[in-house]
Amino acid sequence: MPLPIPANLRGLAKRPAFTLTAVGIVALGVALATTAASIVDALVFRPIPVERIDQLYRVQSGIYSGTMTPPDARELFDRTDFPALGYHHRYSVEYNSGNHAGLLVLCELQGDPFRVLNWKAAQGRLLQPDDFQLGSEPVAVLSHAFWENDLGGPGVIVGESLLLNGKSFRVVGVLPPEHDRIHRTTKPHAWTSLAHTFDSWLFDGRNAHWQRVIARLPSPEQLPAYQTQLNRVTAYLKQAFPAESQNLDFQAVPEIQAGRESSAEAAQQSYIIVGLVASLLLVTCFNVGNMLLANAYRREREFAIRRSVGASPLQIVKSLLGESFGIALLGGVAGVLFSLWLVDLADQLPLTRSVDVRLDTTALFIALGTTIATGLISGLAPAWHLARENTADSLKRGAKDSNVAFAAKFLVVAQVALSAALLTSTFLYTQSLKRSLEFDPGYNFENITYFRISVQSIPEGRRYQAAKELRQAISSIPGVTHVGYGSTRPLGGFGSSHIKTTQFDPGIEEDNCTSHLIFVSPDYLAAQGLTLLEGRDFLDTDDGWPLKVAIVNQAFGERFFPEDQLIGQEFWPWGDTGEPAIRIVGVVKDFAPEPWAKTRPLMILPAVQPRMVMYIRSEGPPSTIRDSLEKLVHDPKNEYVAQEIRDFSYARQSSLSNERGAFYVLAVLAICGLALSSAGIWYTTRQFVRLSRKELSIRSAIGATPGSLLVLTLSRSLRLVSSGLLIGCLFSFFASRLIQSSINGVEATDARPYLLMAACLIAVATVATYLPARAALKADPREALSEV
Repeated sequence: MPLPIPANLRGLAKRPAFTLTAVGIVALGVALATTAASIVDALVFRPIPVERIDQLYRVQSGIYSGTMTPPDARELFDRTDFPALGYHHRYSVEYNSGNHAGLLVLCELQGDPFRVLNWKAAQGRLLQPDDFQLGSEPVAVLSHAFWENDLGGPGVIVGESLLLNGKSFRVVGVLPPEHDRIHRTTKPHAWTSLAHTFDSWLFDGRNAHWQRVIARLPSPEQLPAYQTQLNRVTAYLKQAFPAESQNLDFQAVPEIQAGRESSAEAAQQSYIIVGLVASLLLVTCFNVGNMLLANAYRREREFAIRRSVGASPLQIVKSLLGESFGIALLGGVAGVLFSLWLVDLADQLPLTRSVDVRLDTTALFIALGTTIATGLISGLAPAWHLARENTADSLKRGAKDSNVAFAAKFLVVAQVALSAALLTSTFLYTQSLKRSLEFDPGYNFENITYFRISVQSIPEGRRYQAAKELRQAISSIPGVTHVGYGSTRPLGGFGSSHIKTTQFDPGIEEDNCTSHLIFVSPDYLAAQGLTLLEGRDFLDTDDGWPLKVAIVNQAFGERFFPEDQLIGQEFWPWGDTGEPAIRIVGVVKDFAPEPWAKTRPLMILPAVQPRMVMYIRSEGPPSTIRDSLEKLVHDPKNEYVAQEIRDFSYARQSSLSNERGAFYVLAVLAICGLALSSAGIWYTTRQFVRLSRKELSIRSAIGATPGSLLVLTLSRSLRLVSSGLLIGCLFSFFASRLIQSSINGVEATDARPYLLMAACLIAVATVATYLPARAALKADPREALSEV
């Protein structure tokens, strides 16, 4: 038998203030739950846009995060029976198409990619088997977003040329909008064949592990046969290329599983958000339940009369649940509409910058489930209370003699406890973010200016000279003291390699031979503010391949040469590749690659890279040189491409983007939780006051002052809040332990977040109690005494 929701909606319309408040609370909870579901779906569960993704398997190599070299991938394609593709993304590739120029993300493909993906072109054609052959014409396929937004859409005709890093590619097709990626978090702007890569040594390099491979199998039953073929390929490579393939172990893993494993960090943050939103949803349910219960107290005589004329307890329950579901459904509709705006905001968070947050079918099902759960949970307390009430007692006593039921008190305590966990988590993140912004990276970052630069279109033989000329030009700007370039931005992390020494061999102990690396120019150390402890800086004559010298940090010496003098020691930076060893000529003080990262061995190598970051140290603040620097580096006649000029504060903010995103989410949840808790406390306190009017009037008649009566009312409310705070401290402690890995510089046992949480909730409870109490105490006591 369906719930009589339409009739109850008419009843709710008679109490518009109550109904609008309850519907608004439900709408807020549903909107936040829907938005959180959209974020988690985008970060963790949404697969790449491919039909029958259950047929896709990622081939993991067993080393270097599962990547493999392009030659190994081609051996795999040739020696297995199922179609497969290999891909790699190049970031910040220079492009020029006449009237449009800039940087793009390029996906270099090999194998049989579009047969595996089963994609079709929106315009023109896709890459064909002949396009992957050496010596073929360089062609490119564009993403729909890049074609439409960056190149002007219909103004760019298939068949025109597009310069990529100074190399001409003919555009042969445009993909549909929905086919925008083969990696969950990267959207390429253009797709080309690896046969036309800009670095020819990568095509045949058996030490460049950077390509991922995906295969399509007709059914899961084919997996054992495919794995057998992979095992044969592994055995062949180990026999044919023992030095390069010693640790290979090809394994086929479902692409969905591999994608989720690669997003483990985002998943952790997502689950924290889910847990906190779930807590807020319970607060929402308890709040609406509290309002419905308070409303039920006022209607006890009404329901008693209904029971006296034959209404059964089940009919009473249906009527009350009908009201709660009516409120929930109205709030659910409003919440979904509100979530359209919240989802757009969530798509702009640093946490979600690599994915698309959108309201899809999954999120709508979550909204529906949340709405139903809210209607059920919020309606249980009033339904249980009134269904069991004795009719004669209710009629004899009347609504004004009712006592505040245990259910109402429980709901307030539960709201306060859950809000306490939300607030404590937010204060922990706030403290963590504050300490991270104050983090000392280990070098002098005052007066540093930097900008990214690309020299990819400049012939390789002239890149070093072009970079040197740019350094000299910047050095001539008044106020500039040091100029150098490096391969990473400040606090942007480092690359890595497996080195070899006379005592350490990566072929034997791979995990113990890893070192971070950066490529730099002379004067980089001074421009960055790094302390050279011994030895010398790089000279202009040190640049060039093969590399001859290196500077290392203290951790490098402690790891690889713990008992030796570092200066003069030799090592092989790429393992056993046949290149000559390089000599250590300097040692720098350890410094952080990014906030709170553990210091690891680092080798600093003198070489220009296709993409670099130029560092400028000035005598005064960066603003004193910005205008001159802008004019110099953004001259349209320059042969290099320079991006926006930044100072160190921007780098520090960027390095903490995920933390800031999590903080914004938590802050919104905490504010909502605090607001909902205050509403719940207000409703319960109002019920306290309303049912205590006789008592307060009698006390007033025998001489009690308004102040003492106000204190009495406050004490009753604050006892409930104190109970919630005690339970909330336990919830907060467990929540803090769960998020400990996501915060830095703060321990879950730190007392300050708990004290701030208690202060906030007590302040809110005091205000929420004071307002209805003050209003009641202003009433004429004779009106209440006349009821005795």
